[in-house]
Amino acid sequence: MVKLNPVNPSVRPGFRQGLMRSRGMAALPWGRSLPMAIGLLAIAALSAGATPVETSVSAPGSAPGNTPGSLAPQPKQTAQPGVPPWPEPIPSPISPEQGGIILLTPTSNDNAEGVGQLRPADLTSLAGANWPNSPLLYANWLRGVAIPIYPSPESDSWGWLINGWLVPNGAAPLAIGRDAAFSMVPIDRRVYTFPVLEIRPDGWFRFQYTPAGAAWAHTSQLSLGAVPLTVETWETYLQGATRIEFRRPGLSQPMRLAPNGTAPLQALVGSNSLIQPLDMVGDWLRVRVTQPVQNCTPLPGASTNEGWVRWRDDYQIPLVWFPASGC
Repeated sequence: MVKLNPVNPSVRPGFRQGLMRSRGMAALPWGRSLPMAIGLLAIAALSAGATPVETSVSAPGSAPGNTPGSLAPQPKQTAQPGVPPWPEPIPSPISPEQGGIILLTPTSNDNAEGVGQLRPADLTSLAGANWPNSPLLYANWLRGVAIPIYPSPESDSWGWLINGWLVPNGAAPLAIGRDAAFSMVPIDRRVYTFPVLEIRPDGWFRFQYTPAGAAWAHTSQLSLGAVPLTVETWETYLQGATRIEFRRPGLSQPMRLAPNGTAPLQALVGSNSLIQPLDMVGDWLRVRVTQPVQNCTPLPGASTNEGWVRWRDDYQIPLVWFPASGC
């Protein structure tokens, strides 16, 4: 039976700092039910067992004391893991209960979205007019997932995310969204994903999946279920985005004639703007900006200009995000 430890004190400060804010829920689900509380305790036990790993790859610039250009200790490379024993029996697939999925967006001053996302590898079914019938809709893709999770790259597996369940080794399965609350990022109105906090060159990555904890997994084990997964950096995802917004609402942002901070100012981009990415050069994004707009519709007297905006800062923290609602 897995030991249910109290919430790891090293995890709670990050939680208290509001790494991400809830959308659409008034409170965290500790009071939903005793099974859900037990589920969160089990998840916290996973984080409590983790071995801290210092690396310059994790959420660039987020480590205390790091400055742009400084070098952090590199992690010890770990061999590709073998597939651990499957749960016995394997639970039947279920769709997560949406009421237990906490939808999150980054605040203007944190780096809680990390360096990327863990998502289904093929999002084709979410394109086009038939997207409401996609089996991947919202968090439903979790019913086809099978991925072992680990407290650290050096440890044995802790359990599985499989078929819509969280299955700790030696313990009863916990239904995602019913027995265990999960945290996910709505990258658009159609699908929710897990924020990836750290990516290592040996294939290990760390992702957040609850309000208070994170787990490790390996890229070699992302295709064990019916729904293959992929780890995608925000930089890669941004290059295919059709619309972005600045993370500091209400503040006008400079748009320049060239991709550097000393280039002449072309215009100020207000919060009531439609911003469409066109090209990327390093930390700069060439965009087409139409303003003012209301719900993506240009208002009388609106103008359209193209120029360059900074999409991430010197600490590699994104300055832009993706609107949850489309045009």
